Amino acid sequence: MSPLIPELRYDGREVKHKYRLDSCIIDPDTMNRVGFELSPWSSHGALTGTKEKTQKEINAEASANFDKEMKKHKDFFRKHDVFVLIYTDADLKNIDGVFNDIAKYLTPKAASKQLEFHIMSTFFK
Repeated sequence: MSPLIPELRYDGREVKHKYRLDSCIIDPDTMNRVGFELSPWSSHGALTGTKEKTQKEINAEASANFDKEMKKHKDFFRKHDVFVLIYTDADLKNIDGVFNDIAKYLTPKAASKQLEFHIMSTFFK
């Protein structure tokens, strides 16, 4: 069985963290890592104060927010080699589908061997 790590923080166990993944799974045979991020618009993209802004300003702010979110994921992939599946509002309407996706990664495809704990230390530096 592959471990499911909840709330994996991007920069280790620091109390004040910059970003985090909702969960991550490490395949003990291949050491491949897959992250899962539940990303509803209300917490990851909602804009405020739009009555005072032009459509051009709103679009620029939304674009900057999207760029910031995607940069976090790319930086995490580059630093920790963890691919992240991102579930948006449309995905979250079918939460069973999300959990079915996650379940696919919890069962290793080959016979299991002991998880090498040095891989875990890379997340806690």
